[in-house]
Amino acid sequence: MKVSNASSRKLSDLLEEFAAIRRASIALIRSLDDASWLRRGNASGKEVSVLAIAFIIAGHALHHRKIFAVKYLPALPSA
Repeated sequence: MKVSNASSRKLSDLLEEFAAIRRASIALIRSLDDASWLRRGNASGKEVSVLAIAFIIAGHALHHRKIFAVKYLPALPSA
């Protein structure tokens, strides 16, 4: 997003934030009991299950990993 100001932040800070959000998401998903997975609610005006949201979270994380790989990793010096 243009308004995120990500380009003005250090890569190390972006990676740290990404890792923290990923850890929090995993902790949330691990905390769900069997009954939780069957619950449904609304997101953006559409009915969605907790299971679907877990897959959306995982897919979104993969999307951001690909962005890091394409946009930032080529700019890093080779080891």
